[in-house]
Amino acid sequence: MDISVIFHAAIIGFMVFFSAVVAPSVFKTLSQNAAGAFLRVLFVRMFVFGLVLALVAAGVALYNGSSGAVAVLSLAIAAGFGVNAFIITPVINRYRDRMLNNDLTAKQKFALFHFISVAIFLTQLLASSYILVTALI
Repeated sequence: MDISVIFHAAIIGFMVFFSAVVAPSVFKTLSQNAAGAFLRVLFVRMFVFGLVLALVAAGVALYNGSSGAVAVLSLAIAAGFGVNAFIITPVINRYRDRMLNNDLTAKQKFALFHFISVAIFLTQLLASSYILVTALI
């Protein structure tokens, strides 16, 4: 098995852990303001962590001469993390701030960018799962 697949297993692990454990726990235990402040910090760090893991997976796949598909998918996953960390999350935060200041138009834009962010996240999860499953069969 290619070592790059292990990095995708790690990506799957932290993404599922965040979705199943961290996010629900944050919303159950913290106030809305505290949860928002915490998640603003956490999301960017989580996305950067995923970016690094995916870039390392791509590098390892290229170095080992494994399937070019693994390297390309790894780079696409890395790009998704980069887009989420450095483009979409700041936009989401701006619209969230505007929502808290009673800007009625901000709610729709917040929902749109949040949807895009979640869609990227789920696509990355599926792509990493595809890499892991195809490596195991």
